[in-house]
Amino acid sequence: MDESLPSQPNPSRRGQGRDNDILVPRTEIEVGSEDEGNPPRAAGSGLGSGPAPLTALFTPPVSALGPLFRHRFKRIYECRIDFDLDINNRATMRVLGGYYKSRRLIRIYARDREQGLRPVEELFDTFLHEMAHHLEYTEPFSFSARSCGRVPGRMHSRLFWKILGELKYRWARLQRQQRGQIPSPEGGGL
Repeated sequence: MDESLPSQPNPSRRGQGRDNDILVPRTEIEVGSEDEGNPPRAAGSGLGSGPAPLTALFTPPVSALGPLFRHRFKRIYECRIDFDLDINNRATMRVLGGYYKSRRLIRIYARDREQGLRPVEELFDTFLHEMAHHLEYTEPFSFSARSCGRVPGRMHSRLFWKILGELKYRWARLQRQQRGQIPSPEGGGL
C-alpha cells in the first residue's frame, strides 16, 4: 500500500452548505505527502517528473458539477429564493433535467445511456434551462411580470423564454469579458 496517500477519508473534503453531500474534488496538493517532506506532485506522474502534458480538455468529476454550476450562476444572477440541486449520475435516453416546483429542486442527469457522460457545457445549458423554470415560478417580478406565465398544457411560457434568453445572454457576455473581447463594466472601458 502506498504510504503517501491517506488511509482514511479526509473529512475536510466535505462540502459546506446545501450541497454538503457532494465531495469537493481532491487537489494536486493532497496527492503528495506532507509528512515525508516530499513536494506535492500530480497524480500519475513519476518521481521527479512534472505533470503530464494536457492532451484533452479537463472534465470535472460529477460530484464537482453542483458547486461549479452554483458558482457560475451566482456570477450572472443573484437568486432571491434558494433551490436544491441534484446532479444525478443515472443514465437516461432523452431526459436532460427537470424542475420540481413544490420542492424547489433542480435535477440534472449527467449521463446519456448511449454516449456516457454528457459534456459540461451541455449540462450547464440544461442547468440554465431548469433555473429559468425556477425563476419563472419564484420571482417573475424580477423579469417585469406580475405572475408566472405558465399556461396549462404547455411546458414553456413566453416569460420562461424571456428568462432563459436573459440568462444565456448574461453567460455569453461574461465569457466574452473573460476572453477580453469586450471590456468589463468594472474596467471603465467603452
